[in-house]
Amino acid sequence: MTSNLNYESADPALTPDALDVYAPTRAGPWPAVVMFHGAPGSNPVADRGYLSQHARRVAELGFVVFNASWGHAPGAADMSWYDGLRAVGSQAACAVEFARAHAAQYGGDPATMIVFGHSGGAHAAAMVGFARPEPTAGCLGGPTLGAIDALVTWEGNWLLSVNLPDWDAALAEDPRVMDAITPWKYLAEHNDQKVVMLVSEDPNASLRAEFPGLIVERPVGDPWAADSWLAVRDPSGDLRRQLEANGAFADGTIGFTDSQQLLYSVLKAQGNPVSLDVMPDSSHAYLRGAGWDVFLAAFGKAATID
Repeated sequence: MTSNLNYESADPALTPDALDVYAPTRAGPWPAVVMFHGAPGSNPVADRGYLSQHARRVAELGFVVFNASWGHAPGAADMSWYDGLRAVGSQAACAVEFARAHAAQYGGDPATMIVFGHSGGAHAAAMVGFARPEPTAGCLGGPTLGAIDALVTWEGNWLLSVNLPDWDAALAEDPRVMDAITPWKYLAEHNDQKVVMLVSEDPNASLRAEFPGLIVERPVGDPWAADSWLAVRDPSGDLRRQLEANGAFADGTIGFTDSQQLLYSVLKAQGNPVSLDVMPDSSHAYLRGAGWDVFLAAFGKAATID
């Protein structure tokens, strides 16, 4: 492993996020994988550290893996919600382009790029794949985001991560925030993007058990009321119509499972090469038993040319 490489700037004081590289011991060239961890905390090293075993095991299959910390964009805390989220998206794009620029150095093939994200990191992956942000100015990888061959996502609440009440005020103040954190408005523009979606057997139940107090599901109420939390996130009504058609309102709540099912159905309907694979014996936060087999197989599936 090569650790703690800065990808945005040569000055870690200005750009604290970095990445670790895991490469096979056998000669390549191997497909490149960029990994994004879940919701960022206060320590970039610890944030990406929990994915170290995942990165190592994927590398052993024959991939050059860049395990990146993200979400600590310089100055983002002083920006508006919208501008701060856009800065984080550019940061994720920069990590991808750094990996592309340096893949060959570690035996990788920069022509094959796979982006993986877990939980909050699936948002980073999704925004890179669908919203296509420009990399951070001065990115050490290059100024333009190139092609993404496949996304691999592990339970990102892509369309409704902002169902938490904490987001209500930010969305009411600036509806563009929805477009800066979820790829909903960009999906139709990229109906050729390959996506391998991974879920545990019951995401909502595992989240409730592993993170007591976390709001996993939110009551629907009257989704068409002007003051509905859904209306703030979906002024056009398009998302609500899709949720309703998909049966998401039937149990009176919206949660991770609804988001996964809706996203899969939307991508499938518009022609994306997409799969939804269940990881048994596993949860939102942990892989166990046969879940590891499904997780690792996803990268082989992502690298396969359809």
